[in-house]
Amino acid sequence: MAKFHVRETFVIEDKKLFVMAGFILEGEITARMLVSLPFNSTVMMTADIDHLQILRRPDGDITCLCLRFTDPAEVMLWQALKINDRLVDVVPAT
Repeated sequence: MAKFHVRETFVIEDKKLFVMAGFILEGEITARMLVSLPFNSTVMMTADIDHLQILRRPDGDITCLCLRFTDPAEVMLWQALKINDRLVDVVPAT
């Protein structure tokens, strides 16, 4: 299992992407793996990583986990989880 620290999230509407920008703390993360998003203390939901992208910033490079969406309600749910500055698990798809 890999660990990812989500620094911030944002949406790219025209590409239908929800992006979690941050840092890989442990393990290796690739496309098609699943990121576990905490809904509450006992319930987790997973989302498929469409692709990874490196974002070059003046304060250093960060990794972006890009989640593709088809329904805007998905994005609203992901945003409601308030995962900025949180640690999430990333696991292989089964």
